[in-house]
Amino acid sequence: MRHNMQDRNKILLVAAENLLKKDEIEKVIALLDKLHPADAADIVSALPEDYQKRIFESWDIPHAADAFQEMDEREQVDIVDLLSTPLISDILEEMAADDVADLLGELDKRDAERILASMNREDAKEVLSLMQHKEDTAGGIMTPEFVALRKDMTAQESIELLREKAPSAETIYYVFIVNRENQLVGVISLRDLIIAKPDQRIEEIMNPDVIYVDVDTDQEEVARIMSRYDLLALPVVDHEHHLLGIVTIDDVVDVIEEEASEDIYRLGGVTREERLDSPAIESIRNRLPWMAFNLATAFLASSVVYLFQGSIAKLAILAVFMPIVAGMGGNMGTQTLTVTTRGIALGQLEFKEGIRVIARQVGIGIAIGASTGLLASLVAYFTGVNPYLGLVLFLAMTINMGVAGLAGAGIPIALRLLNQDPALGSGVIVTTFTDVFGFLTFLGLATLMIRLLI
Repeated sequence: MRHNMQDRNKILLVAAENLLKKDEIEKVIALLDKLHPADAADIVSALPEDYQKRIFESWDIPHAADAFQEMDEREQVDIVDLLSTPLISDILEEMAADDVADLLGELDKRDAERILASMNREDAKEVLSLMQHKEDTAGGIMTPEFVALRKDMTAQESIELLREKAPSAETIYYVFIVNRENQLVGVISLRDLIIAKPDQRIEEIMNPDVIYVDVDTDQEEVARIMSRYDLLALPVVDHEHHLLGIVTIDDVVDVIEEEASEDIYRLGGVTREERLDSPAIESIRNRLPWMAFNLATAFLASSVVYLFQGSIAKLAILAVFMPIVAGMGGNMGTQTLTVTTRGIALGQLEFKEGIRVIARQVGIGIAIGASTGLLASLVAYFTGVNPYLGLVLFLAMTINMGVAGLAGAGIPIALRLLNQDPALGSGVIVTTFTDVFGFLTFLGLATLMIRLLI
């Protein structure tokens, strides 16, 4: 189904380009209006900039805002650069305040201030209040567009208020209850509210055991809580328990995607988000520091080999098996690193269990190393290699893969204990560790047994 939608959008993109070349902008707008905003956004973002500008200048504001909101932030920033300040302000006023705050946070301070000054005062005030919070916290991803009920209201009064406020609210499936000081005291589902007696007070039917987060809670923890308790919305409170906003499930989906992408980039030693169409100079600037670090670690591994150049000169076949020992250790370390980093990210790992987890991964590494080492030594033996070299290969792989388990589990746990992201460059560090130790173990054992090997 996904491929069918992509194929359809490609056809529509070509159709839109042909219409724009004929200056038939009204037909393009009519075509886009029939599509889901996400599909319309895909088509518009794939067009040349001059066509994008013409479309947004001709589009009615509600449809333009719907499509604009579906674009990723980088595409939105590019569109902002194309449009006049009054037009972009009109579009942003139609969007959720939290999405506007995210976008303005990506712009230059001067551009953001100019747009805010052009927006409706109330809308700008909402956006500014969200921008006071750190981007990757509950306060940074929450929306102030929600309906709160007072606990002394009746069910009938509450339903009437919901009917009035619902069009501008992000969600009303769960409604949060506050006291006169706007402090969070409970939650009620829309279902329970509808079936309640009209004169029944909210405090009699609400659930006082409400799950909430502090405004400074990390967005990853927010996503974890909502996933664990299957929540559609999560209230956000300040340090005095005043209800400030809610985090909705669509925001959490964005957070999960963002955090997953960030972890993948960092595991590969890429510290900033990079796309296939990123400018070459940006990609070079992004990757070069870690590649320089890789170069330094490669020299470190080479220096270990250099220490044993005499043994390699006496027995050249050692060079054949070195990549096997290092490569298997690197693969084992990467697997362990992936499992451990995921466990930390999902909150499955308590740090008091760190030693037990590391010991378990070392045991797994030794077991797999012994199994694959035995297989490798048998292959070497049946190809006519000295049996003692097979023993060296077996021991080196067993030891190195045990060390790989230690590094793969220990490094992310140690980084987390130091309040660092466990994914930050861990892959590069683990691979270096296993390469160096693999060469050291294999060549060291071979040197000790050189008389038996020649």
